[in-house]
Amino acid sequence: MRISVEIQTKHESNALLVVLSDPSFVLPNLLPPIKEVKISEGKYTCKGKFLGMPFEIVGNYYLSTEGRIKYVFTINKGGTGNLEFLIEQGKVTLIFDYDGWFEKISRLFISRWINDFKKNFEEKVRLKRIESKI
Repeated sequence: MRISVEIQTKHESNALLVVLSDPSFVLPNLLPPIKEVKISEGKYTCKGKFLGMPFEIVGNYYLSTEGRIKYVFTINKGGTGNLEFLIEQGKVTLIFDYDGWFEKISRLFISRWINDFKKNFEEKVRLKRIESKI
């Protein structure tokens, strides 16, 4: 499954690089079943429940100076994916790729979650910037 959306934004690119490279902000806001995120040196572990079934996601995240942030992940139930943000002046392109566990069922949920993330993007980023003093 591949989902790509463009998000219009008024936030500065350098602030977006900081905010969107924080797994504890991005992952639970994008994927609401994630309830716990642990971060250590470019790696992250997430735990949550989807349709009553517990899951764990482990992965790495990478930040480039060209305005690209990439999250690579594996789900313990069997599945792999990538989440990428391409930051340009006035917009962010979100690309989500996933193959594996509950792919057909989760497509409906993930599409809705990505649309909610897009709809609330400006306000959530604004609040994160205030909280983190960015």
